[in-house]
Amino acid sequence: MTATDVPITRDPMNVLGGPTGVATLDAPPASDAGHADPAPGARRRRRSLAERVSSFLERRVDRRGVLRKGAMAGTALAVAPATFALRPGSAYAAVCARNALCNDGYTEFCCTITGANRCPPGTALGGWWKVDGSNFCGGGPRYYMDCNAGCGGCGCGANGICPGSCSGTPCGCANGDCNNRKAGCTGFRYGQCNQGIRCLGPIVCRVVTCTEPWRIDGTCTTAARTDNATRYHSRPCLEVDAIGQVDSCTVVPGGVRVTGWAIDPSAVGVPISVNVYDCLRPQATVLANIWREDVAIGYPGQGPFHGFDVFYRLCPGDRLVSVAANDTSGRGSNWIFHQMVTINPNASGHFDQVEGGVGSIRASGFVIGADGGQLPVDIYEDGRFITRVVANLSRPDLGAAYPHLHGHYGFDIGWPAGPGNHNVCIIARSPGGDRDVDLGCRPVTVAADPAGAVESVTSPGSGSLRIIGWARDVDTASPIQVRVTVDGADRGTFTANRSRGDGWNGYGFDITLTGISPGARNVCVTALNAGAGSNVSLGCTTTGVAAVVAGQVMALEAAGDGVRVATTGVERTDGVPANVRVLVDGQFRASLRAGPDGIDEVLSLPPGDHEVVVTATVDGPRTIPPVLASARVSVPEPAGAVAAAPAGSAADAEVGP
Repeated sequence: MTATDVPITRDPMNVLGGPTGVATLDAPPASDAGHADPAPGARRRRRSLAERVSSFLERRVDRRGVLRKGAMAGTALAVAPATFALRPGSAYAAVCARNALCNDGYTEFCCTITGANRCPPGTALGGWWKVDGSNFCGGGPRYYMDCNAGCGGCGCGANGICPGSCSGTPCGCANGDCNNRKAGCTGFRYGQCNQGIRCLGPIVCRVVTCTEPWRIDGTCTTAARTDNATRYHSRPCLEVDAIGQVDSCTVVPGGVRVTGWAIDPSAVGVPISVNVYDCLRPQATVLANIWREDVAIGYPGQGPFHGFDVFYRLCPGDRLVSVAANDTSGRGSNWIFHQMVTINPNASGHFDQVEGGVGSIRASGFVIGADGGQLPVDIYEDGRFITRVVANLSRPDLGAAYPHLHGHYGFDIGWPAGPGNHNVCIIARSPGGDRDVDLGCRPVTVAADPAGAVESVTSPGSGSLRIIGWARDVDTASPIQVRVTVDGADRGTFTANRSRGDGWNGYGFDITLTGISPGARNVCVTALNAGAGSNVSLGCTTTGVAAVVAGQVMALEAAGDGVRVATTGVERTDGVPANVRVLVDGQFRASLRAGPDGIDEVLSLPPGDHEVVVTATVDGPRTIPPVLASARVSVPEPAGAVAAAPAGSAADAEVGP
């Protein structure tokens, strides 16, 4: 919790003396005119008149005489001499010496009048001022709050102040004692509090505290007024008995975190504030209102809301951390803690882990700047710069460990890398570059998925398949296995350890499967991973599985202007008729259906010598067809063809137009 994070509570110290708030009226607060009598000249004129009247009385009152009527029951002449002059029979005492406390122009503390450092019933906070560097608050500010009387049914002028007669508030020395300051006499308000109340009466008394007024009364603003003339104002009723304890003082990124508790035994159940210091210089004021069950048990009746948890920034170096508990009386504070700490000027962070994936590396950690800022980190692999990223990812663990920080200091970066062993190093960069922090280096192994290829899938004979290829996983020097499926059915696992005459020597496979039903079959091969990584499919191929063919070619010869093909009936052993394919000079020429009576057809060919092959096939690609016959056939020139003319003959002559 930072000094600005303390929730604003309405009157946690009960300085308002119970339920706060007066009937809301509609006028702006009076302007700042000071918290003593607003017109110093008028005050001097009043005192001058008081001195003259007092001198007149001294000459006429027997020294042994006693003012029996109203003696010490009203106010000193210095407060309202004109009233006394007009009404000498009133309750004003008229016996206070010029140097009496009642004549100093300031209003008495509430604790002198009521015994409690809080606004009496029927009053409301009209404003506040402060004193800087008060010894009562451990060198921090001390706050004085005016408790103004109400206005009853009266209205008020533009200044927002009504006479004390509206609420029956008398003006005089507090408790009728010249040794007390005045009460109910000064018509003035600073105006930072209860701005919704248009009219207020004179100041009845003052509350004093080391806690900011806006923490005590939520209607108060933070607009500050200062009057250091009241630095030493105090009363015996403002005794200091605040106590507390610091549980931990921890150096954290950017400063120090202090936790503990504080109570005021005289203010049962009331949270008090604590001041924290750097080398005895005030840094922050926070309200100790966090739940602490142990405090409630140790101090019965006080309740549990007395803990504090505060962070404040400190400059690098050796620093004195101090904490003071502020008494509710406002008289001052008690020191509860002092400790020397060392603030590191460098960033802090950690290289959490590095992981090798399949062809990749991933590194993660966090970095927090010395001032709590976000910093970039540089990633190196085997001494080679990889990338720079800003450590700004959410890290809930850091948010929990350092509540004063936002927790976005993480980095988690991955990049491609070759298989094998690597060394990863991370450096956190400072803004100026002079305080970079080396987060260290870590080894990592990058894995690889298996690799390979299926080079051929054929059917070398009836009901058989032959599969040739290679497979290897660089994560191991040993051969790996491959799994073969046919039409989705597992047909076995085989070791890829065959010798080859290429770079995959010792990692080849040549697999023959038998008992495969003839026809088109889908053959798939998978390389099985060794170590980290995943199995890899080397591909699938649709291949025709051959069946035994029965039949023969009866004639394969030149006939007319082509070639004659004559066969017996050609069938597979499974009873399915087989096609007869004719290839001429290695090129497909015709596919003929060989029925029960066979084939007898002439295929036209150009004149010349040709290589003719007749095969029987089954359905499906990559089938190895059985050859039924092959022959070299010479097709003669057609009869009556014109012989080629000799070069330079008339046949070559150009025909003119």
